[in-house]
Amino acid sequence: MRHVLAATLVLASLAPAFALDEPVVWRDPDTGCAYWLTPQGGIAPRFRRDGVPDCPGAHSGTGVPLISEEALRGLTREFGRGLDALRLEFEALRDRDK
Repeated sequence: MRHVLAATLVLASLAPAFALDEPVVWRDPDTGCAYWLTPQGGIAPRFRRDGVPDCPGAHSGTGVPLISEEALRGLTREFGRGLDALRLEFEALRDRDK
């Protein structure tokens, strides 16, 4: 009797996992990139086996950047500003503790 009850509890606890639907592939008509869509409303980029995003023109070894040079410069500039602000905060804390 205990074994039947234990097996029933184990199977009942696995039921929600079996109820999940499989994600489906959706291709953005504007960019042509593929994404995984879940029935729960989640979205994630789809990657090829070689780790490259499933987008037209994104081939491994071709040197196609995933981020533009201008965007990279902007990110570097913002990162520098953030580090400067953090440095100023640390200096203010250090001066306050003196």
